[in-house]
Amino acid sequence: MQIPLDRQAEQPIYLQIRDRIRRLISSGALQPGDRLPSVRELAKEAAVNKLTVIEAYSVLEADGLIHARQGSGYFVNCCPEIPLNLVSSFAPAQRVVIPPPQYGTFCKSYMTSFEAQRQPGILDFSSGFPQAFGLEDLQRIARRAMSQIADTLYQYDTPRGLQTLRQQIAQLLVQRGLIVSADNLMITTGSMQGISLALRYFVQPGDWVIVETPCYHGALSILENLRARTIGIPLTPAGMNLELLEQYLKSHRPKLIYTVSTLHNPTGITTSLAHRKQLLALAQQYDCFILEDNAYEGLQFEPVPPPIKALDQQNRVIYVSTFSKTLMGSLRVGYMVVTGEHLQPLIEQKLINDLHTPTPSQAIVSEYLASGHYRHRLRDLQTYHLQSRNQMLQALEDHFPAEVTWTVPIGGLLLWVQLPDRLPLEQICHTLREQGILTTPATAFFPDRKGYNAMRLNFSHPPESIAWGIAAIGKELKSH
Repeated sequence: MQIPLDRQAEQPIYLQIRDRIRRLISSGALQPGDRLPSVRELAKEAAVNKLTVIEAYSVLEADGLIHARQGSGYFVNCCPEIPLNLVSSFAPAQRVVIPPPQYGTFCKSYMTSFEAQRQPGILDFSSGFPQAFGLEDLQRIARRAMSQIADTLYQYDTPRGLQTLRQQIAQLLVQRGLIVSADNLMITTGSMQGISLALRYFVQPGDWVIVETPCYHGALSILENLRARTIGIPLTPAGMNLELLEQYLKSHRPKLIYTVSTLHNPTGITTSLAHRKQLLALAQQYDCFILEDNAYEGLQFEPVPPPIKALDQQNRVIYVSTFSKTLMGSLRVGYMVVTGEHLQPLIEQKLINDLHTPTPSQAIVSEYLASGHYRHRLRDLQTYHLQSRNQMLQALEDHFPAEVTWTVPIGGLLLWVQLPDRLPLEQICHTLREQGILTTPATAFFPDRKGYNAMRLNFSHPPESIAWGIAAIGKELKSH
């Protein structure tokens, strides 16, 4: 099989291989049931590493185009299923939101989702949590991790976090385009603590803060608790509206911009490198800090630009992420990347907040990274979530009214569905709850708790659950 490759192109080699095989299938050159070259054969023919071929085949398998047979290799599927439309139709009105002082609903929505997960028969589309997945090796990894830190379990640790884990995270971030050292890192008790520490350090009551609308409601709740004044800049399909951003940077001189640049929560949008550069340039021009929260980074299906922090030459960006979405939320291990003079004050805040993140949790994450299990787990999660995302996109096409629009994320767990304003969304969500389907109106993700008619959907569920749940939601929408 001839696979022409452009080794100078920006597109990774494994995606070039995927696209070539996809075209051969769609053109009929490869027929249902045909056997593909073995990993070894194709790697030799294309002069690439075997892991590159494995990645290409994994993506094709997730797309439903091929399947693996134990001991026999990969074969073209009889009925390849390709989602009808992989282009986002998301196009919201561009309205800036400046709300009056208020208190949010994050605690209520969190507890509702928490309690729903413990009830049998509930399908929770509303949460930002991943499903339990691939934890067969957890006990063995945890035992090995505990044996390595047994001598320190009765002692407090440094608020910075385990040196070994910080070194491992620094190496992981290099692969994502962010070159930092362990000395620039601090382990936090989940990314939520990192967000809280940064906001409480940079923002005083009455300060203006820029957020995206819609926005992660956990960050909104912290800003409201701080009595900060928020300016909600609307999202476009490409990310935050930069023209409106500059207008309000100039007029209000905010202290900080809070942004999720990769696999945005709640919309799933990922911004381009050009957008990131322009956002950073505006922050520098108007002397504004950036808090970059990329909790879902690592779950992308295709390459994403390096974080905004990777472009930062003035110590203006604080970067926050977590292992809650890729390993287990209950470990509560996140991290912050801080350069320059702001690191030591944030370490002191961490110290008086909770002394340090639990050592056993840090050790388990460290063992996942050291053993290579984390890399394999990411690959498995990417394949699984690509299949489930495609299943949800297909179900949306099949069952939702034509007036409904949605985003098409390139990874993560979440997509965003915008509905006609005339629909009684609160009533619809209540009716669905009675049917065992938990959805949440988009009001929680807007600073004014109004916004527009939309819902965040978690696509990490099994295919049969997605098919049933989206069909039921579509039926309810159509009835109105």
